[in-house]
Amino acid sequence: MTRISFRAALVALGIGFAAIAAAQSTNPNAKVTGRFQGSLGADAHEVLEFSCFGSPTCTGQYNEEFRVDHCSNTLTMGGTITITGLQLGQSGALQGNVTMSHWDFEVQSQSDGTCRIGNAAPASFSYTGHYNAGTFSGTLTMDVHGFSLPGTFAANTNSAPPVFPMTVESRIDNVSATASAAIQFRPQDVGQQASVFVFAMAPASRVQGAESAGVLKLGFAKDEKKADTPIGCVLAQLNAAGQMVAVSSANLAAYLTGVLTSQGASVSILNGVPTSNVSGATFFVGYGSSGSAMINTGVNRAAVTVPGSLVCEPAAPQTGWWWNPLEDGRGFSLEMRGNNLFFAAFLYDVSGRSTWYVSTGPVSLEGTLYNGELLSAAGGQTLGGPYQRFPTLTSLGNLNLTFNNAATGTMVWPGGTVPIQRFNIIPNGLNLPPVQGQPESGWWWNENESGRGFFMEWQNGWLDIAGYMYDDAGNPVWYLTVGEIGGTAANRSFNGTWWSYTGGQALFGPWRQNTRSNPNVAPVTITFSGPDTALMTLPNGRTTNLKRHRF
Repeated sequence: MTRISFRAALVALGIGFAAIAAAQSTNPNAKVTGRFQGSLGADAHEVLEFSCFGSPTCTGQYNEEFRVDHCSNTLTMGGTITITGLQLGQSGALQGNVTMSHWDFEVQSQSDGTCRIGNAAPASFSYTGHYNAGTFSGTLTMDVHGFSLPGTFAANTNSAPPVFPMTVESRIDNVSATASAAIQFRPQDVGQQASVFVFAMAPASRVQGAESAGVLKLGFAKDEKKADTPIGCVLAQLNAAGQMVAVSSANLAAYLTGVLTSQGASVSILNGVPTSNVSGATFFVGYGSSGSAMINTGVNRAAVTVPGSLVCEPAAPQTGWWWNPLEDGRGFSLEMRGNNLFFAAFLYDVSGRSTWYVSTGPVSLEGTLYNGELLSAAGGQTLGGPYQRFPTLTSLGNLNLTFNNAATGTMVWPGGTVPIQRFNIIPNGLNLPPVQGQPESGWWWNENESGRGFFMEWQNGWLDIAGYMYDDAGNPVWYLTVGEIGGTAANRSFNGTWWSYTGGQALFGPWRQNTRSNPNVAPVTITFSGPDTALMTLPNGRTTNLKRHRF
C-alpha cells in the first residue's frame, strides 16, 4: 500500500459583471467556481473543480480527480471547501488558505494494477494569486507540500444563490461509488408535506428501458474529449439491484416523504454501488410535492458525477443571442440567472408583421431543462411614448428547452422542434475577449415601465440590442440594432439607429426570408454609468433610466 499524503488544490472561476464592492469588504453574493490542474511530484496528477459562495471567505463544494502513474484507474473524491482571502473588491494580490474536507487520503495499490481509496482526512494549504477586477478573473498558485499547483479563476460578484443549501461527500474508485448529501430546505418550504428524490441523468446506453415511452431525454452524453456523442442522456434511478433504470418525472420514486423541517435531511445517494453500474451518470437530489413538481419547479441540485468513457453532466446555457442557422431572420434572447430563465423570441406573424413571444420561470437540473408557458403580450408601451400599463398576456402553449452544453440545445414549442445554438454577432465573436469597461450582457429595463425590455449582448466591444415593446395599436413589435462600443473604459456609450424588419418566419410554417423594412426607425443613444446602469435616449429626446433586470 502506498500512502500519498500530499494533495492538490484549488482554483476559482466564476462569471459575470456586477457593481464593484469596496476593497476588503464582505460580499455574500460573490460566486467563485473553477478548475485547478497540475502535477504533484513526478507521478501524481490532480484535476479539481469547485464552486463556492462568499468573499473574502468562500465556502462550497469541490470534486477532484486524482491519478497516480502506477494506477490504471482514476480516483475521485468530493466534499466541502473553504477558501479565505478572496478579496474581490478591486484588482490586487491575493493570499489565503484552502481547506478541503477529504484532502489527504490513502491510495491503496491492488494486485491487478488498479488502486482503491483508503482513509481520508481534511487538510489546508496556503495560496497566493492575483485578481483583475476589470475582467473579473485572476490566477492562483497553491503550495501543496512544496509543490506549486497553478490555476485560474473568475468571479461573479452579484450571483443569485443556489436553489437550496447542500453539502456532498463522495469517494469513487474503479470498484465502488459512495456519496451522501446533507440538504437544507428553503424557509418557505418548512412545514410542508413533500418528498425527497435521488435520481440521475445518465447515458442511455447504460440505462435499462432507456427507449421506453415517457422517459425524459436530456441532451447528449460526452466522450472523454468532452465532445457530444450520438448517445442521449435520460432520467434514471437505481433499482434494488443497483442498476440504473429509466424513469419519467411522473414515476420517480421518493427517497423519503414527510413534513419538511428546519433541520433538513441527510440523504444516501450511492452506498457502495459498483462503479461500473453508474459510470457516466450525474446524480441529483431534489424535493417537492411530487416528482413532476420537483422537476418542473427546479428544486433540485447536482450532487456527484461518476467518471466514465461516456458522461452526462448538467449544461446551463450561456446568456446571449441564440438562433437556428437554417432559419435566418428569427432569433432568441436568453438569460439564465440563478435558478431562473428569461426567454424571448423575435419573429413574425402570418401577415409578415414583426412580433415577439416571451417565457420565464425556473430551470431544472442545473439549467439543463426548462419547461414554461410561451406567452404573447399586447397593449404595452411604445418606443417613444409615455408609459401606459402592463400588457395583456395570452398563453400560446408550452415551451421546452434542453441544452447539450452552454452553446447548443433543442427547443420544442407550438411551432415544432428546433435545434438552436449561440449566435456570433461578429465573426468568431463568441471566442473573443470582452473589452475593458464592457457593460453586462442580458436583460435591461426601467422597473417603472414594466412590460417593455431591452436585451443586450456584447461580443468584443460590439453590441447587439433588441427592444421588445408595442406599436401605436398595442401590437407587440421589436426593433434591432448592432454597433461598436463607444466612450472610454470608465464611461462606455453606444450610438445607433433602430432597424425594423418584416416578412420573415412565423411561429408555424416553413422558413421565409425577412426584409429590413426601415434602417432608421429612430436614433438610439445609451450612456452607461456602470456595468449595470444606463440612460437611454429615445425618439423626441425622451430618456429612460435602464438597469439590469435581476429577475
